[in-house]
Amino acid sequence: MMDTDKNEERDELRGRFTRFMEICVRNARSNYCKMLSREIPTISIEDVPERLLAEENPPEYKSGRDFDFEEEKLSEAFRTLPLMKRRILTMLFVEQLSPREIASHLNCSVQYVYNQRSLALKSLRRIIANRSDDA
Repeated sequence: MMDTDKNEERDELRGRFTRFMEICVRNARSNYCKMLSREIPTISIEDVPERLLAEENPPEYKSGRDFDFEEEKLSEAFRTLPLMKRRILTMLFVEQLSPREIASHLNCSVQYVYNQRSLALKSLRRIIANRSDDA
């Protein structure tokens, strides 16, 4: 009788541990997949085919100065946004948090996060367009 109680207890303990490990592995896999999706895809110069490197007319890219100028305009426009909209955009695009995570972090509704994101992006577009027209 005592032997069966020990075995049942051991089986229950084994079952709890197995479930715990399944949850840990699932969460670790989820975190790993999120981390991979946040990485910027790159290719090393060694992996680029030589024929592309030897082309006389390589594909045209925007110069770094053009990018810096656009980045500066965006940065100036971003600074004009209200604090809450800046925080939401930062959490969405820099920290790569989901709207649900942001809502729980800011103690607001998910719909509020979506609305503020939409309004902030509209404001940024309008500000940048106005500054482009002035230039």
